[in-house]
Amino acid sequence: MRNHRQAIAVKKYVASIAAAISLAACSSAGNLRNDTPTAAYTGTSSVGDVASCVSSAWATKPFKIANVPLVSGTSLQLRQTDSSPVLALVDITPVGDHTTAKYYSRMPDDDTWFFKQVKECM
Repeated sequence: MRNHRQAIAVKKYVASIAAAISLAACSSAGNLRNDTPTAAYTGTSSVGDVASCVSSAWATKPFKIANVPLVSGTSLQLRQTDSSPVLALVDITPVGDHTTAKYYSRMPDDDTWFFKQVKECM
């Protein structure tokens, strides 16, 4: 009986840690969005086409990419590892008859290549 209680306690502890990590990831993306975008683009390609193009380009680099659905559109978020903070993201949304992409970054190094890929995919 004691081992069963300990197992339940450990499961609750692990679940709490997982929830905290998830919230931290959300808040780091939210914090990025509080800043002025590094780059913003408008184009005629669909949200899905832009997201697929950017994701394919970014996948050539050694980062983790998360595709996060937005209320209207998609957010692609870059991390060094699954549990590290968001270093950069692009929010791709439909606006009328066109698509916008807003790129936000806190990359420690020059990230010109990343936002140029967004521009090329628009």
